[in-house]
Amino acid sequence: MKPPLHADRPERRRNRSQDALTALTRLLDATRQAEELTALAIADSSGCLVAGSGAARLCEELCAFAPLLVCPPSNDTIPTRLDVIARKTLVRRVSVDGIEVLICGHGDDPGTALARASEGAARILGARQRARL
Repeated sequence: MKPPLHADRPERRRNRSQDALTALTRLLDATRQAEELTALAIADSSGCLVAGSGAARLCEELCAFAPLLVCPPSNDTIPTRLDVIARKTLVRRVSVDGIEVLICGHGDDPGTALARASEGAARILGARQRARL
């Protein structure tokens, strides 16, 4: 059996989980706190919440609006709840082994958090997919 890639280094992550949902939630919690965001969530392509960190209602709302924020309507001139959410929200589309997820961040500057969460989610979900093969 081949030794782990970095067997000579101590494990830097704490509270690791073999369960993908738990691992995603822990990733989002750590990233949200480090980047001081209000909420950070992962949605499937239809806008359903997969995992989140922050107020549950806000996470669900972010995920529901995420598909619209990725491809906003072009002719809307009347302000809506979507406009209010969109002011402090950023959505990034990530594909992991052909499956698309939407990572949503809400706060003053969610860009860095989305980059970290995207990399982590791809690692977690990709590893789970490879383990099934």
